[in-house]
Amino acid sequence: ELFFITFLIIFGDLLFPIWFFQGIENMKVITYLQISYKTIFVLLILLFVNNKDDFLLVPLLDSLGSIIIGLFSIFYIKRKYNLKFTFIKKDLILNQLKDGWHIFLSRITVILYTSVNTFVLGLMTNNELVGIYSIAEKIYMAIRGLLNPFVQAIFPYLVRKYKENKLEYLILLKKINIGYAITLIIFSIGTYTFSDYLFYLISGKYDLEGQEVLKIFAISIIFGIGTLYSSLLVVKGESHLLFKITFICMIINLIFIIPLTYKFNIYGIAYLFLAIQFIQSILQLNYNR
Repeated sequence: ELFFITFLIIFGDLLFPIWFFQGIENMKVITYLQISYKTIFVLLILLFVNNKDDFLLVPLLDSLGSIIIGLFSIFYIKRKYNLKFTFIKKDLILNQLKDGWHIFLSRITVILYTSVNTFVLGLMTNNELVGIYSIAEKIYMAIRGLLNPFVQAIFPYLVRKYKENKLEYLILLKKINIGYAITLIIFSIGTYTFSDYLFYLISGKYDLEGQEVLKIFAISIIFGIGTLYSSLLVVKGESHLLFKITFICMIINLIFIIPLTYKFNIYGIAYLFLAIQFIQSILQLNYNR
């Protein structure tokens, strides 16, 4: 039941027309809708979730909220921009699938080589260490995810600048790089410094191993430039290089994951994750020169 209810969130993501707002460079609408949705979701959780027996209400409310906001968004753009629904021609669908094939493969590859870490850790250690690693990883992903809306917002603007004037595009990119790098460093230092508090905030207990693993993830944040630079490869129409980078990282991860886990336990996987992020950032910088 939990899996099925949580899976419904995918339908909300499918309905939400983020592509449209990116295309018209009006990301503030997404911000308003998402903030409204999250605020209502939190209020409903506080009102209806009173004990552990109500745990199914959390994904249910999240799923329903996601679907409702998706339907509302479609209604909004239809009314405001006078759009009409129409069937898409088969040739156009095939062209889009062909153009986005490498991006799709890249995302699948990333999911595979990040998910396998937890899986191998569970096979070679115990559930307690898996839980510690998962908590640290989720904190890391949440902090890195704070920059995703920014990347989504500037992506269509970068595409337009790249096509119109490459010199202006490079000047703009230099400014973005500086700001992005400074933000990553601040996030990294903050996460490292407050690792004990952050881990306690999520897990409800102070755990030395958890804090140390989170510190390793905190260092990894510095090399989180890949989120931005992956988009830049797509901007330049070089998504095949994006797949090449993620595939190389996946192979390296698969080669070293078992020996490092065997030798260093949970710290082996954490340091492998850090190494993969470093390698990925170097490859991204190299291909985006």
